[in-house]
Amino acid sequence: MSRIQHVIDTLEAERADLQERLAWLEKQINEFHAHDGDAAPGAPARSVRRGTARRASTRRATARTRQVDIKARIVDFLSKHPGSTAGDVAKGLDLNRGSVSTRLSQLAKSGEIQKADRGYAAK
Repeated sequence: MSRIQHVIDTLEAERADLQERLAWLEKQINEFHAHDGDAAPGAPARSVRRGTARRASTRRATARTRQVDIKARIVDFLSKHPGSTAGDVAKGLDLNRGSVSTRLSQLAKSGEIQKADRGYAAK
């Protein structure tokens, strides 16, 4: 038997094995779909978007909670370090400078902190 014929025979054997595995997997998938359809007869299929929306809602809620924490941390930092700039606060609290700058502007507009000659100060 030539070397090429040996390679061909090996590949054919692998192919037959893979086809057998694929047939088994297809059978499993079909059984799963048949079982999945029987789970709730008459009930509408669950929406994929609903799960995505739920996860997004949870992320937004977590972000809102963190905003309150950050606000308190910023006000506390400014009470201990009056005249701090956005960069000083960001460095002191290990936060993003752009986020801190935006938050400081919001807090100053709402009257929770005040703009100093240089930087910000707690009221």
